[in-house]
Amino acid sequence: MPLTRTLRYGSAGEDVMRVKQRLLALNCYDARVTQLRSSTFGRDTLKAVFAFQARIGLTADGVVGPLTYAALFPEEMPERIPVERASIPAQIGDSAAAAILQSLDGASKIRKSIVLDALTFAYDATQTREYPTSLYIRGGNLYNTDLTPNVISLSRIASGARRQPEFYDGGRREMMERAVEENPAITGADCSGGVVGLLRHAGVVKPKFDLSADGFASSGSTRTIAQEELLSADLLHKSGHIGLYAGGGFAVEWMGGAYGCQITKLTRRRGWNFVKHTTDRFGAWTSFLRPSWY
Repeated sequence: MPLTRTLRYGSAGEDVMRVKQRLLALNCYDARVTQLRSSTFGRDTLKAVFAFQARIGLTADGVVGPLTYAALFPEEMPERIPVERASIPAQIGDSAAAAILQSLDGASKIRKSIVLDALTFAYDATQTREYPTSLYIRGGNLYNTDLTPNVISLSRIASGARRQPEFYDGGRREMMERAVEENPAITGADCSGGVVGLLRHAGVVKPKFDLSADGFASSGSTRTIAQEELLSADLLHKSGHIGLYAGGGFAVEWMGGAYGCQITKLTRRRGWNFVKHTTDRFGAWTSFLRPSWY
């Protein structure tokens, strides 16, 4: 029986009862709980989920999402399917692709899907292109609340330039407009909108979920980890900016108006400037975040 929704305090139904029965069989309830009379996720079950998550080393948030459900029912998880080079978009160079593939080999299904989704929007500076694969649009979310891609039009760019001209000056607007003319289906987002959209599209958060870059860092749904603990689809943060760790020492980030979405090195952040045609340096990430949604 696959997990079709996130289960939390107050949820009710057959799927909740099934989880409760497994938790009872695993002795996660208080000793006084000897049988289950309700299919509602109540306080006893909340405590049981906390106990189970702490026992196996998961983030103890009391929520049964994909990772906790997989740990409760490992016998139902499909066999690991290796990711092939063909799964990674052609605009990602072989060097980055090989490193990311190695990290994805042991990743969970949901982490793989998030990273592979992100890579479809990323420009790799080792592969020459005239324009970004996805634009940086201030205030934009990569996927809308109906989960359709956030396609950018010339009118959207004109509207943004009127409202926030400081994000479109210095040749950025002209570059974006040419990118739209070359690819009328091009998407756009800002840094947090890119990450938010990927999480929406993966179904690990609700379609109307939204957070700022610094909101991710302060959210109770993420915890700080050491750099060496990073797994594919963990998050990278510095003040005012957020990115996604793809694996193998590479990140995907919506960098700014002159850069769009790019794949960058974790410890040596560089971005190709499509306006000036230069390689620009960026500051280091200052914290690394492990989401509890997956």
